[in-house]
Amino acid sequence: MQQNEKKNFIPLKIKIFISCIAFMMHAISSKAQSYESQSIIYNSLLGGISSCVGALINKKKEDKWSSLLLKNFAIGVAGGAVVYSGKKLNTLIAKKDKLGYSWVSRGVFYAGMSVIENTAAGKKFWATWHYDIGFVRLEFDCKKKVLQPKVMPAAFGATLFLAYHGKLDIYTSLESGVPTFHTKRIGYQPQLIGSTVTNGFLLNDTLNVNSRLFYDTYSHEMIHSFQFTELSGVNQWFKPYTAKWETESTVYKNIHKWVYGDLNYELMLINYFIVQGGVKRNYCRNFLENEAEYLSMQRSACEGLPE
Repeated sequence: MQQNEKKNFIPLKIKIFISCIAFMMHAISSKAQSYESQSIIYNSLLGGISSCVGALINKKKEDKWSSLLLKNFAIGVAGGAVVYSGKKLNTLIAKKDKLGYSWVSRGVFYAGMSVIENTAAGKKFWATWHYDIGFVRLEFDCKKKVLQPKVMPAAFGATLFLAYHGKLDIYTSLESGVPTFHTKRIGYQPQLIGSTVTNGFLLNDTLNVNSRLFYDTYSHEMIHSFQFTELSGVNQWFKPYTAKWETESTVYKNIHKWVYGDLNYELMLINYFIVQGGVKRNYCRNFLENEAEYLSMQRSACEGLPE
């Protein structure tokens, strides 16, 4: 009798795991769900899958994949819930007209992302914490008690792109913790008054810094910057390769100490333009636009327009 129970235990875990994903996917696709409910499920599911898959890829030989499955999925879901909370806190920017609240929202958001990344890397969920400022990732190792800054290449390239198209607003950048640029006209998307490229903003000069529209737009764009990072758990899926390259090349090992490969930037572009339909073709139905608008201002991306 005990033998049969043991044999059936692993399939039961798999069934529970698949049922959780199926339920969340159904909830996301349900029209009855508000964008806020969809956001909670979306971020939790994204965290769960990123953590679970990464943990299986980076598991130790003695670890059983079945024992890692639900445990790491659950931790990832919890991390995703914290990520959602960080996004939601951006509503304070719009409500209070204070950019300083972005430091708080970003702190909560990166705490959730740290949990997801640690779990995906096969570490303890609290092993490493990070906070991104512009194209610099500040990474704190709790075991070694070391703070290590790292440059994110994709974010660095995006910042140069914004610098080419606009002028840096130093005061606003310091107040919010995000590089913010201004321009008379957003050349690559003239119809927009604000644009986010990874961890930086380009705003139209028509936005008065003391106006309601300015804070509403900033809150919206801040959530977009989080969306560029929300897939960073996937970066840990490539850990076996980077670990191998470090042992084979001293040069790569020294570079990797100071450089963090932010593949999440490219993944966000695929999600936004291909999966979600982008700006021109499917703006009103684009989940990422609706999440940014609803969490910051409690309305859909095209309020008053048929969806």
